[in-house]
Amino acid sequence: MNTRDRIISHALDVCCDIYGANKFNLINNINRKGPTIKAKRMFIYYLYHYMEIKHMGMKKYFKNINHATSIHHVHKFDFEFNKYAEIKEDFENFLKEMKGFSNYGVGFYEKRNKIKKLLKEINHLKKITDDKRI
Repeated sequence: MNTRDRIISHALDVCCDIYGANKFNLINNINRKGPTIKAKRMFIYYLYHYMEIKHMGMKKYFKNINHATSIHHVHKFDFEFNKYAEIKEDFENFLKEMKGFSNYGVGFYEKRNKIKKLLKEINHLKKITDDKRI
């Protein structure tokens, strides 16, 4: 198991612990009870936004899931995150746990954000130079 897979596995465990969901039921889509759905939404949201897994790639982590279901869960979690304080608090606690666990080394999230910022600057500079050529 590589480092990325260990982080994803730990994220699943943390989501299940926060909501008291059964990991087997969550990844096999065999339970529609509230705690399982909430844990699944948080996990999918994390995979999509933080681990940068596309909606089509979710089928690697869940049985019988398609991209539309993944999109729905990401949008629904985003809505709940902005509307309900307890969901926001749960997710913040989840992120604290994940930052502490990070096997990529101290400052992984900060390094990733710096890389994204640099890529944005490179693309901006490339656009400026392309515009000057015209």
